[in-house]
Amino acid sequence: MDQEKIDKLLGTFDGFMGLFKTLTDSIEDAFEKAIDNTKPEEKLSIEELERFSAIVHQRYKIAIPVSENEVIKKAGLEPWFNVENPPMYTYYWNRYKQYLLNHKKWEYDTVTSIDTSTDEILSLIGDPNKVQPFDVRGLVLGYVQSGKTANFTGLINKAYDVGYKVVIVLAGMNNDLRAQTQVRLEEEVVGILDPDTKQKVGVANVQSGGIQVETWTTATNDISLKNAIGVRNLDKPILIVTKKNGDVLEALVEQLKASVELGQTDVPVLVIDDEADQASVDTANPKKSKKPKTINRLIRDLLNVFNRKSYVAYTATPFANLLIDSSANHEEFGTDLYPKDFIVALPKPPTYCGPEEYFNTTGFEEDNKAPLVRKIRDDEASLFDEINKSDKTDLFVKVPDTMREAILAFLLSTSIRNLRKHEGQHNSMLIHVSRYTGIQSNMQKVVQSFYTEMEEDITINKESKYIEQLKKLYLEDYLKTQETYAGIKEEKIELFAWDVVLNELKSVTGKVQIMEINGKSEHALEYNKYKKSGLNVIAIGGDKLSRGLTLEGLTVSYYYRSTSMYDTLMQMGRWFGYRGGYMDLCRIYTTDTIASYFDHLAEVMIELREEFSKLAKMKVTPEQYAVSMLSHPIMTITSPSKRRTLESAAYYNGSIQQTRSFELNEAFYQDNMQATKNFLATIGGQFERKEGSTVHHVVYNVASKHVVDYLSTYRTAFNARVVDSKKLASHIKTINKKGDFEKFNVVVIDFTKSTINNKKNIEKGIGKYPVDLGPIQIEGAAIRGTGVGAKVSDVVDIGAIVSANQSVIDLDKVEGIDHKILRNQSNPLLIIYPLHPDVPVFKDLDVAFNEHLVPIGIALAFPQLTEDRTNQGHIKRYVQNKTVGAKL
Repeated sequence: MDQEKIDKLLGTFDGFMGLFKTLTDSIEDAFEKAIDNTKPEEKLSIEELERFSAIVHQRYKIAIPVSENEVIKKAGLEPWFNVENPPMYTYYWNRYKQYLLNHKKWEYDTVTSIDTSTDEILSLIGDPNKVQPFDVRGLVLGYVQSGKTANFTGLINKAYDVGYKVVIVLAGMNNDLRAQTQVRLEEEVVGILDPDTKQKVGVANVQSGGIQVETWTTATNDISLKNAIGVRNLDKPILIVTKKNGDVLEALVEQLKASVELGQTDVPVLVIDDEADQASVDTANPKKSKKPKTINRLIRDLLNVFNRKSYVAYTATPFANLLIDSSANHEEFGTDLYPKDFIVALPKPPTYCGPEEYFNTTGFEEDNKAPLVRKIRDDEASLFDEINKSDKTDLFVKVPDTMREAILAFLLSTSIRNLRKHEGQHNSMLIHVSRYTGIQSNMQKVVQSFYTEMEEDITINKESKYIEQLKKLYLEDYLKTQETYAGIKEEKIELFAWDVVLNELKSVTGKVQIMEINGKSEHALEYNKYKKSGLNVIAIGGDKLSRGLTLEGLTVSYYYRSTSMYDTLMQMGRWFGYRGGYMDLCRIYTTDTIASYFDHLAEVMIELREEFSKLAKMKVTPEQYAVSMLSHPIMTITSPSKRRTLESAAYYNGSIQQTRSFELNEAFYQDNMQATKNFLATIGGQFERKEGSTVHHVVYNVASKHVVDYLSTYRTAFNARVVDSKKLASHIKTINKKGDFEKFNVVVIDFTKSTINNKKNIEKGIGKYPVDLGPIQIEGAAIRGTGVGAKVSDVVDIGAIVSANQSVIDLDKVEGIDHKILRNQSNPLLIIYPLHPDVPVFKDLDVAFNEHLVPIGIALAFPQLTEDRTNQGHIKRYVQNKTVGAKL
């Protein structure tokens, strides 16, 4: 069978589908057109025709719903074409689309999503066929490592098709990222010949013959005055990929001005600003400087060279961009880069794994994720603090225990991926604990030494201690996590016997490279060089790995980097991206504090997009859109110089605080059992037993003093940072002084009928477990942690314990009224959870649990306050841009 002929015919078919633009009535027409346009020598045999038909129907027959973009646009800004009937893309877009489908083998729904979203963006930037001047500023909000480059590559191809001449891509701040983007665009926009092999590269394999795009930059050469290209004709497709560097941008502006002096000011220009929150935002203090900062000034200067220009900023962390002074207009450099014309939020790709795939974003039990986060020990974190404090490279002399475990985990993940037929794919591990290159260099040597010794021991020594550690990690961690993940996702995951994994692991161990990735190292992540066999790499780095650069096949991340800024921390989460077929094998080794920060960031981004969707439906314009961003008691939205326009928003919401971590020692459980019995005895005799889906006991209007006393004696886990019982007690006392939270409702949870009758719990022998709480007798302890519970460092983490309906379990439900409103109309709620001790994580402890001693969890649901009372605890604080018109 001639697969090459089939691939070529598929390309023709895709071209006709691009013209027809619909999936339902056009498939058969496109099929017939493709066959009719086949040259005689390329006609398919009956067998090949059947194969082609099967591929077409498998890929295209089912109508795929495409998530819509959320769009906020300037009042009066009408799209220059109807996205339902886009322009005729005659060359660049069609070959790019075919390249994605037939050469890169991307899923059709992914390519369709790019097609739809780029039509939307293209319709909002200036019409290149009109002679009137235009100056469009827009923002595209994506997800970290979600394919923003593929999206703006699609936009560039379509821009050339409709008449844009010059496209300038501002590709990050360092040479590696710029070169990576240059190579990608040469493959997927330009289509070139390999200088060594003379083979066609990228889209050149699909189609050639159109107007060739001229490139002013190469993978090795950026724009510079030393290599000035001189005056050039701008009235043809030109691509410039440059980094955000003062000297480079100054040289580019000078060369463009020289070319424009030939009278080419009316050439339509598209500027794509990748990672637009980095360097592009003006950080100059207007009280101290009359000029914008260098990069911002030069971008504005670049735009001012042309009369017809569109500037499109791409970012996954838009905080700084949304805080740009919307009124800034310099007499020399013009308006700032605030997205005055449009903001487009791209839909989340179907197979993308972001913060909400790793972290609990709602706080409710139903949102518990498979346990993929592992904790770095406090003593190891202290070591990294000491090393980073004064760049003390000599303090890192051996690989810490949890880093060793992370390396073993990487070997297991790689081995299991191979057994799942992912062999030949890239596998990466990230170690990011310092920004100092000297520390990274020393760490690479120490890790390399450890790895060499480990590899030799695994290969030669039949009694290898590392094999025993790997086996323990596989049986006690990997197998359990895979089972949990499969249960949550309702997927079937093939589990392998240890002997099978070990056999593969011995083969994998010798193929791993330990690399130092920074500006001073000779190592480079040359994934293309290993595209046939796959690169297995442990990458040790800092800033260079924290933004833009993609770690292919990243499974294990060892991350300890102190930062308190949303945008910086989110971009450092290199573990976000596409993890098709191996998400259950991913691990993040970090501290409790950093994990809690990412919990918060996941909530920030979800709320941001929800509000964005709401405002888009309300037809709010960018001039009106003062985005409200959830703040944090410790973390900051972005750097101080980028948040001068920031002000507190005028509303605050309540939240739910709950325990999820429990210590390992018996005294911890005895103390909390006794504290709970004493508290219940103090308010006992007033409880009512309530039936329902969850049986529970409730008492109303308990004086806050009793709750404060209880929290003062109840012990939260020693490493608790947010839900600290003593801090909560202090916070309530502070609120009491303002006249709020003087009365609490208190609920003690009994058994939930559906949980008791759950088939999986029955199979595990987890049934009703009576508990004696003194004044209250519990028929069945609450079953929690059966799916996500994990022993992490020196605590047990069972995940969220509050089910969504339990946050208002003390209140009478009112049809059509939101839970938060009900809570706001009542007292705060304290929920006490006697927890079932027979779930695996508790059962594995050396604690003599019985009906008089069980783990006790607590939760507090606070109402919304009408005004800001304190900077602590439960109040959700929001900030927004004070220079934007309406505050919604």
